[in-house]
Amino acid sequence: MTSVLTSGWCEQKVVEVTGVKIGGYPGTNPALLVGSIFYMGDKLLLSKEGDIDREAASKVIEEALSLTDSLGLRLGLDVVFPTEESVGRILPFIAEYDVPLFLDSPEPKARVRAYLMAKELGIEGKSIANGIYVNTGSEELRAISESDVHAAVLLAFDPASPATSMKAEERVRILEESLIPLARRAGLENVLADAVVLDPASIAISAEAIYMFKKKLGLPSGCAPANALGPASKKALGTDIMYGVHGGAAAMLRLHGADFIMYGPVKRIKYVAPTIAMVDSLLGYIARMQGHKISREHPTRKLLKNIQQIFARS
Repeated sequence: MTSVLTSGWCEQKVVEVTGVKIGGYPGTNPALLVGSIFYMGDKLLLSKEGDIDREAASKVIEEALSLTDSLGLRLGLDVVFPTEESVGRILPFIAEYDVPLFLDSPEPKARVRAYLMAKELGIEGKSIANGIYVNTGSEELRAISESDVHAAVLLAFDPASPATSMKAEERVRILEESLIPLARRAGLENVLADAVVLDPASIAISAEAIYMFKKKLGLPSGCAPANALGPASKKALGTDIMYGVHGGAAAMLRLHGADFIMYGPVKRIKYVAPTIAMVDSLLGYIARMQGHKISREHPTRKLLKNIQQIFARS
């Protein structure tokens, strides 16, 4: 049994971060669902200086971990530092969680501080620089190198040429000619390719780009549909349609090869996890038919097994 999806693909790379395997042929490793936390506007962030609601944040993270664990998926955290000052208050708290930590900020200086502090705290092995852009400067690359963070996200988009760089082939070129060389300058071999999402319709273009990243480069790949679907709320769409929008977008990306999906605020995990777990269950079944090994905690052995048992009893 062969899969049309992976026909003609090159060898697939896997990046392992704190025991979580990201990448590989679809179905062999569960999807990594990445929730954002402490961004500006997050109710868990009490001030731009980094004061946070620790109790509420812990509850949200634990609930997300419980859901992903029950379904056989994996959780990552996109930790968004609003300011350079906030790093010293937020990172020691989030460092307690043994999940892939995407260190992120709209401010380059905050990212630099986060990378260096990750080494100070001894969590460089579970930290991912988020990320490397076409215009990332020497100071930031040097900080990544000095910090020994385990991996980096490569954002395959050039804001100086937005229309052209949305094309899948151009994104592959940006990765090969610009971003991968920058990652190597920072001393990194482990990279994740991000097919940047700009608006809801561009999720389709990002899916195509992810397919090309996997087929031609074999890189662990994904994107952040949340960048476009934030306003797609219960209030705007109603509960049923909202779940369909978030879950459907995530499913399309996963079926195009996405290894990680940045779905939005951590608490929104319930909008996408059940859908992705079902997709992964069936992808895992195909992977096993092809001779690939899957773990005992894989959605195929959890969710699909449970559904098969329900079917047999009916």
